[in-house]
Amino acid sequence: MTLLKFIRNLRLRQKLLLSYVTVIFLPTIVLGLYAYHNSKSSLESQFLQSADNEAKKVTLEISYRLQRQDVSIKSIVFHPTVIELMSNPNLDLYTQFMMLNDKIEPIFFNLMYMVRDMNEIMLYSESHQSELGNFMTPSSAIKDKDWYLETKGSDTTKWWFEDGELFATRVIYNIEFRTVSAVLYVRFDYNKIFGDFIGRVNGGNGIIITDRQNRPVLSEHVGQMDDAQLQSLSRKGTSKARLGGESYLVVNKDIPQTDWILHYLVPDNQYKTGIGNILSATGIIVLICMVFLSIIIFLFSETLLKGIEKLNTKMKMVEDGDLTIVVSANSKDEIGQLTNRFGSMLKQINQLISEVYQTKITQKSAELKALQAQINPHFLYNSLSLINSKALRIDAQEISDLVNHLSSYYRTTLNKGKEIISIQDEWTNVQAYIHIQLAMHNKRFDVEFDVDDKVFQFEMIHLILQPIVENSIMHGIDLKREGRGRLILRASLDGEDIVFVVEDNGVGMEPYKIERILKHESAGYGIKNVQERLQLLFGSEYGISIHSQSGIGTSVIVRIPQYRHISEQ
Repeated sequence: MTLLKFIRNLRLRQKLLLSYVTVIFLPTIVLGLYAYHNSKSSLESQFLQSADNEAKKVTLEISYRLQRQDVSIKSIVFHPTVIELMSNPNLDLYTQFMMLNDKIEPIFFNLMYMVRDMNEIMLYSESHQSELGNFMTPSSAIKDKDWYLETKGSDTTKWWFEDGELFATRVIYNIEFRTVSAVLYVRFDYNKIFGDFIGRVNGGNGIIITDRQNRPVLSEHVGQMDDAQLQSLSRKGTSKARLGGESYLVVNKDIPQTDWILHYLVPDNQYKTGIGNILSATGIIVLICMVFLSIIIFLFSETLLKGIEKLNTKMKMVEDGDLTIVVSANSKDEIGQLTNRFGSMLKQINQLISEVYQTKITQKSAELKALQAQINPHFLYNSLSLINSKALRIDAQEISDLVNHLSSYYRTTLNKGKEIISIQDEWTNVQAYIHIQLAMHNKRFDVEFDVDDKVFQFEMIHLILQPIVENSIMHGIDLKREGRGRLILRASLDGEDIVFVVEDNGVGMEPYKIERILKHESAGYGIKNVQERLQLLFGSEYGISIHSQSGIGTSVIVRIPQYRHISEQ
């Protein structure tokens, strides 16, 4: 469950990467290992087969060379004169000498001349007690030799390698009594038998020939060996051996015509080099496949994730309040469809917001017009005009001025029922209101007007400044206990904006009161209503900001754009 939760909480890119590794990379690696294992097995089989074939060639070559010499040996042991001489020890000495001198020695000399591999021929007689000629001697001289004893018990040619000498032996039978009458000994030139052949062995491979007691007969292309290493050599099949500090694969073969064993040695590094090449090739192929797959995965992932990340970014912007962005996609897949549907939904939301905005403006306008409708303008203007004329008749100038200010105030307040008013008329409205307040307060505070005439060419929502001034007087100056009150009104251009400032030196207020004034409804037509009207028309970047210090005073700043109304809906 924890693993599922971990996977569920991964980012989409991480989930895709994990799935690709699981579904693509792991099978690729497994297939690579499988291919490597099969190739390795095939190479091992080929390597062993090749080594076995080479060993067979060597044994056949050795067998052929020895068999060729065996023909000469058989020509001696089966020669009638040789058999007769060896089988009749009772012949007189002269007859034996003549047979040896006239018939046998010419044959031996001729063989040694023709077969240049032969270095010595000797007949070891079982019945003769003394040497006779160059080629016959009593067997008593060799009766303790192992090779002599083994040869007497065999009907075939026996090959031997002792004390650096290569020789062959074979018994000569007394045909009449089927007993051994002599043993033939033929010594060969080792280099002439094996010299040119050994040079043709594959480079790097070695040869060891041992007899049945694992004594070395021949050793070529192999380092120094001790008796323990020789004894460790297997006699059949294929084995491993470490000789002279090197590791070898050893193929063991019996050599026909002999009691010898051929040990054909192939260095392990040849095999390991082949395995290393297979491993390198497999690794390169797997790496190429993984790089190729990675490129495809990257392109696919980027195509998929780019649309999702773009959509996510747009959604974040909408979440942060930016509803003006355009959301669309050119792709026709599900991500593209989702993006376009979100864009369509955003358009509908903006349309609904616009409708709600217009409804709210209409509602505020209706509330203001309802307030204005409570006043009968014609009755009011006629009444004020009557009061003004009577004041002038009795020379009451102060009353006349007050009536004129009241008339200007209501004229600009009613504004013929329109929402938009020129800044000049708005300024006249607030001036008239302040003069009336001065009269009501018996001029207990001072007023200062500072206006840039350039602002008068623009328009604004009416009844913006009067509620602010009213709050400054009622909640600021009127509550002041010491000193004379002061009220300052400013209007100026600030770049592309117009800034109005209403300052007083009243009691000020705490920060929590500022927030309450801007965000909560108050009795009558308060600051919150003014703020809403401004932002509904001009946007949230415009409106009212308040700076105040308790006991020092308050400064209210109204910022609007340079606005000219063309037609009122």
